[in-house]
Amino acid sequence: MGYPSRLAELRRPPARLWLRGPTPPDRAVAVVGTRRADRAGRDLAHRVAKELGGAGYAIISGLASGIDCAAHRGAIEGGGATWAVVGCGADLASVPTGERDAGLLRDILANGGVVAEVPPGTPATSQSLVARDRIQSGLALVTVVVQSDLRSGTMHTARFTIEQGRPLVVFAPAGPGELWSGNASLSDPAGCDPAVLHARGGVARAITGRHPVADLVLEPGGFLAPLLDLLSRC
Repeated sequence: MGYPSRLAELRRPPARLWLRGPTPPDRAVAVVGTRRADRAGRDLAHRVAKELGGAGYAIISGLASGIDCAAHRGAIEGGGATWAVVGCGADLASVPTGERDAGLLRDILANGGVVAEVPPGTPATSQSLVARDRIQSGLALVTVVVQSDLRSGTMHTARFTIEQGRPLVVFAPAGPGELWSGNASLSDPAGCDPAVLHARGGVARAITGRHPVADLVLEPGGFLAPLLDLLSRC
């Protein structure tokens, strides 16, 4: 299987990947967000991925509970393909049985695949989970942040998206509260503190100059047309 061409474009691409299933296509969108998603966030992720899947875009996400799993399911229900980028081995052998969704994994493997940077049997660590975030954004034309709090690993994915020169798309907060705090920071017209994205050096300076940090801010009620327009220009 060939190395994903969009990853090969990165300045420091992963040296090696383990795949279950085919290589992810170039025509892909990362749909990401918090594990602690509420019903509104999960429903929105499902709808976004379903619409994009139906429009012929593969969906990249992380197989975590919350936004990720909702995005995988939406892609499949929309007749599209989806790839899970994981921080453990692609065999998922290190994931406790009680934490696996065997039915969803089976559907993902039937409609896409699993991507890992570490060998089979390797458990996930905090470092490997952050590292996989750069692969999610690196495989995609754009990254869509559906719902994120400030503590979510999604903020790492947003930083990697900017560092990789890929468009960052963020939904405007659907309500107040912590679960939408990441969206609020990324979509704030005044910009945000680079520390929110764990950024340093040149990336931090680039984030400081972005007002808002997101390249495109979407409203839940009418997201498809502006998102497809952006994708047509990537």
